[in-house]
Formats: sequence, C-alpha cells, structure tokens
Amino acid sequence: MAGAQRDSGLARLWAALRSLARSPVESLPSRIIISVYAAALVTSVLVTGIATKSTETFLRSKIDERFPALLARTRQRLDTWYAQRELDIATFAASSTVVDSLDAAKQVSAQEARKYLAYVRESFPQYGALFVMDAAGRDLVAIGMQPSMPSEQRQELAALRRPGVSVMHGEGAARYQLISAPIHREGRLLGTFHAMVSMERVEALLHAEDFEATTRIYVVGPDQRVLARSPGAPDRPSYGRRLPPAGGTRLVEDYTDAAGAHLIGSAIPFPRFDWSLVVEESYEVAFAPVVGVYRRVLAINVAIVLVFGIVAFLIARSIVRPIRALSDGAHRIAQGETEVEIPATRSRDEIGVLSRALDAMVARLQRNQEELERKQAQIETANAELRDANHELRRTNEMLEQLSFTDGLTRLHNHRFFQERLQLEIKRSDRGGESLALVLLDIDNFKLLNDRYGHAVGDEVLRRVAHAINNNVRETDLPARYGGEEFAVLAPSTPREGAVALAEKLRMAVRKARFRLDEDGVERELSVTTSVGVAVYAGDAKGFFNAADQALYEAKAAGKDCVVLADA
Repeated sequence: MAGAQRDSGLARLWAALRSLARSPVESLPSRIIISVYAAALVTSVLVTGIATKSTETFLRSKIDERFPALLARTRQRLDTWYAQRELDIATFAASSTVVDSLDAAKQVSAQEARKYLAYVRESFPQYGALFVMDAAGRDLVAIGMQPSMPSEQRQELAALRRPGVSVMHGEGAARYQLISAPIHREGRLLGTFHAMVSMERVEALLHAEDFEATTRIYVVGPDQRVLARSPGAPDRPSYGRRLPPAGGTRLVEDYTDAAGAHLIGSAIPFPRFDWSLVVEESYEVAFAPVVGVYRRVLAINVAIVLVFGIVAFLIARSIVRPIRALSDGAHRIAQGETEVEIPATRSRDEIGVLSRALDAMVARLQRNQEELERKQAQIETANAELRDANHELRRTNEMLEQLSFTDGLTRLHNHRFFQERLQLEIKRSDRGGESLALVLLDIDNFKLLNDRYGHAVGDEVLRRVAHAINNNVRETDLPARYGGEEFAVLAPSTPREGAVALAEKLRMAVRKARFRLDEDGVERELSVTTSVGVAVYAGDAKGFFNAADQALYEAKAAGKDCVVLADA
C-alpha cells in the first residue's frame, strides 16, 4: 500500500514538472525567473563582448610592440657577447707566452704555456676548454676536456686566418662552439688558439630582467632544429614553423604547436650564424588580463540580478515563499540529510504535488539510510580486521626481506647481496662508461686476536670495524661483510684517485677506532689495523674482483696496515 502511494506521488510530481516545462509563462514564479535571467543574459552578452574585445585589442597591440623589441635586445646581447669572445681569444692568441711556445727559437716549454692557459681559464670560466694547435693541426697544449674532432675539422681550424666562431657541434648536453684565432709572428702563421664554449653559456644569455616569467626564447638553426633555449623553457627538438628570411617583416602570430598548445610568438634572423631567434608565450597567459574583464562583468551581472530579484520578491513574495521552503528541503536532501521536514499542504496545485512527493521521498530515504548505516558498521568492522592482518603480514615480510640481504653480526650487507649488486654495477658501467671501484679490507692479525681474547671480543671488533666503515662511505657506496674478517666496499662513479682516497680514509677510520676490554680484571684499550686492496673496473668482469683480492694480498705482504692499488 505504501509503495503504491509513493509511486503515485512520484508520478504526480513528474506530471507537474512536465506541465511547467510545456507552459513556463503560465506560472508567476516562472515568469519572474525568466524575466530576471533574460535581463541578466542580455546585459552579460553586451558588456562581455564590448569589454573583452577592447581588452584583447589593447593587449595585442602591446604584444606586437613587446615581442619584436625583446628579440632585438636579445639579438644585440648575443651579438655583443660573441664579438667580445672573439676579441678575448684574439688577445690570448697574441700573448707572448702562446706565440713563443710555437716558436722553436724561443724554447718556451709546453708547461709554461699550460700554466698560462690555466690562468686564462680560471679568470674566464665561460671557456670550458682551451687548446693550442700548430700549423699542421696537431695539439700542442690543452686545458680542460678537449672535444674530439675529425681530421677534416682539424685541418680547417689549422688553416684559420682570422678570429671567428664555429657553428654548433655535439648533441644534447654536450653541445658546444669553438671560438678560434690565428697565432702570428712577423707575418708567419705559427698555429691557432681555440676555446670551447658550452651552449649552456649561450642559453644563460637568453634571459634578462625584463623577461616575463612565462616568456621563453629559442635559438633555431636553418634546419629548424632548436639549438638553445632560455632557462625554464620546455625542451623541444625542432621549431616546426617557417622562419623569417633576413630583412623580412617581423610579425607576431598566434598558432598551435605540435602538442596542441595555443601559443603566441615572433621570430627574427640572427645573421651571424644564419640562426633565428624565436620568442613564445602561452596564449592564455598572454591574454590573462581578459579574466579580469570577466570578473567585472560578473559583478555587473550580480548587481542587475539583485535589482530584478528585489522587484520579483516584492511582486510575488507570497507565492515564492512556499517554493523556497520546498527548494531548501530538496537541497538538504541532495546534500544527504534525511531528517528533513517538508511543510504540509492540502493544495492541489504544483506546490501541493511537490510537497507530498518530497515527503514520500524523505520517508523512503530515512529507511534506506538506517539500512545503509547498519551495513556500513559491518563493513568497517571487517575492514579493521583486514587492515590489522595486512599490517602484521607486511611487518613480517619486511623483517624477512631485511634478513635476506643483511649480515646478522655487523648489520652490513651480506655476501650474497654484494655479489648481486656487483654484477648490476658492472653492467651499468658497461652501458654508461662510468668508473667503478672495489675496495677490499681485511683485519690484520684477527686470528691471533680471536685466540687471545676469545670470540666474544672478536665479534665486537667485527661490529666496531663495520660501524667505522659504514660511517665513512658515501650514500651511493655499498659496504658489505664479504666473509670472516674481510669487508668489501663497492664505489660506483669513482675513478682511481677517488678509490685510493676512499680506501685510505677507511683504513685510517679503522685504525683510529678504539675497543675497550676487560683482561684479568684490568680494563685496557685495543685497536686494530686493516690491509686494503683497491681495483678499478676496466672491462674485465671476471678479473675485477681478483685484481682487488690480489692487491689485498700484496698489502698483507707489504707489512699490512696499508693500501695497495691493483695494476690497471
């Protein structure tokens, strides 16, 4: 019976809503609402159209002025910077130290020339490498990481007759340019002076104080490949648009890039290298002030709606009030409330139909809510039990995992885990070419110590030595107990000098450590030393560990308490 009444109430509600939708102007509240929103809509369209159009026109004119001026200043800054670099290199090439180093009659050693280049590089950090070539294209002296060049490029540089800057070489982060100048003496070409400049130095010039935070500048080559970008600009392999010809009209355009982003930008040529300078900015950011116009329009619309609302309230207050009460009840129901009282009414109009239908819906929602709360309590109880079981299982798994790769006595990594990581690091070194070092440490005279003081003291010494090793390695290093009194440290990205320094640091740390023990009622202090063998991976995976082990034996034979580096 109750279900039939509920279905009948919902049917009447649906019929009333359809009647209101078919004849919206027959109801006074409907006519008021339509009038208010029609006025607001007309006003919004007019004000928004006028305000946004004028604002967009003004912003476009400012961008048409700002972008070309910004590119012109950037081009002048780059051109001045390259001219200064050419002047620097020409000055360095004319130095008597450099000239005399190429003149056999002066007998200036390469060491003196290298000192001069080191001084120049320290004074001018923008040069990543400096090197001098003789007239045959052979390197005489160099400072820094000199780029590898084919013989054709060397011959071209050796034949240089005046200062100049080469086009970009290299790929990715290794991109660079060469700034070169000839070395003359009495009209004779003795050689050439060259400086390598990373493109990162050029990218730093693409930013200035007058930049907007969202403005980005790119340097684009004639093949549309992006050669440099301002700090913070997204990386992109190519520009993908037509570049302006030399002397062409500079235009500001808005367009869509390959990723679908709406941009506004401009470009000008950079004749020095047949490059182009491109400035871009997100269209939404460039025209962000239009948002302010929308906000002002919204304020105007709200004011208009308020005025019409007051008029509507004065005209139809007695009719709108019960509708508002029903609306509040419906809103509270939509928010999830079930304890809602619907005002009772016996009228047969739309308000009466809505009131009775909502009252039936509230009663149904209350019954459903009670059932849901009961089931929710059951679900929460089951979830709590499941969470407790999962927590205990996770804790047990973590303990098992920790025990699988940790030495129980020293808390360092164990032999099995070390072997697995050794193979992984060797493969990584083979792929990336990074250096990899292995340090083996063996406690000197440990058997005598065990025999004299007992295994308890020996275990404590092992723990203390492991603690000293663990406190003196980097986070990227892997310390492990390899077996017995022998320890191993795997040091990725560590060359020969760094490996020897690390081994010496570990040896001294163990030597300085002190252990207190009670011998026949007398407390005394004990210290131990270690013999250390070091090897650097050179491509032979099988011989890598053997080399470190052989170096350890040599350290033992050399008198112990020392570091021996395996022969490369």
